[in-house]
Amino acid sequence: MNNQCVVYVTDVEYSFPTILSALQARKFASPATDVCVLMSEHLDNFEELKALLATSGVDLIDATEALQDSLGKLDGSHFQGRISVSTMAKLVLCEILPVNYTQIIYLDGDTQIVSDLGRLENATVPEGRFFAARDYTAIHDFLDTGKSSYYFNAGVLKFHRNGWIGQEALELFAKNPEACEGKHDQGALNYVCGSSLILVSNRWNFPKQFLHLVNMSSLSIVHYMAHPKPWHGTFFPWTDRESQVYVDLRKAHPIYSALYRGISFDRKMLYKYRSIRARIEHAIEKDGPHPRVQSLLVGGDYAV
Repeated sequence: MNNQCVVYVTDVEYSFPTILSALQARKFASPATDVCVLMSEHLDNFEELKALLATSGVDLIDATEALQDSLGKLDGSHFQGRISVSTMAKLVLCEILPVNYTQIIYLDGDTQIVSDLGRLENATVPEGRFFAARDYTAIHDFLDTGKSSYYFNAGVLKFHRNGWIGQEALELFAKNPEACEGKHDQGALNYVCGSSLILVSNRWNFPKQFLHLVNMSSLSIVHYMAHPKPWHGTFFPWTDRESQVYVDLRKAHPIYSALYRGISFDRKMLYKYRSIRARIEHAIEKDGPHPRVQSLLVGGDYAV
């Protein structure tokens, strides 16, 4: 049995992009690393989808009851429909996943894996520690002021099962949600992390907002946080190549296509307008790879 997994947690709404990322992870990960997608909601054709994903080496798991047991009380009181169970699930993964997994790589569903994961897989996290990369906000401040911050993004994590701080973060969120500063799981994890954080390169969690300032070949995982999303079209700063993979997945099987959730015509036009404007500004400024952004990928004392 493998002791390492790449794991996603998704509701029905986010299942389509999550499956795309999981299939990419399977392509770029070692056979010694399992790839699992946990469903936080019941899906009508679950067994059919599970069988289809199994043919590609991805394990689909119905985690609805297990997550309800772990997060149900909070879902009724603190979440109140504003925060999805799947978002908070990373905090309780050790209660959900099979015990053979000691090295756990958690990924949000709005990620794309664009190159080999070998170095991340081969870097072992000690007990009581975890890997994470700087958040978009920390990078933005760094580019503006040169000030370095260790505030990390919770969309890509690697942690040791023993000593994972998720439960501590969950307790903080339940007792003192204001301390999370509106960032829910991410705010809670940053608040309680102390010396358990091991900072890693942003090549493992690169925010889409800076794609025009970096060589894509430098990256392994791109994180399409915030709107718009690449499965809804091509918007600056990404290209047709990044959105085409979702079009291809929809064509690959009717089950995948049925999971896709579109956006309204008005919203799409708004994103198109903003995208054209940003692309023109970028062309005028002739921005190329940014030395400070590149330094976030290769500089510093990163574990990996």
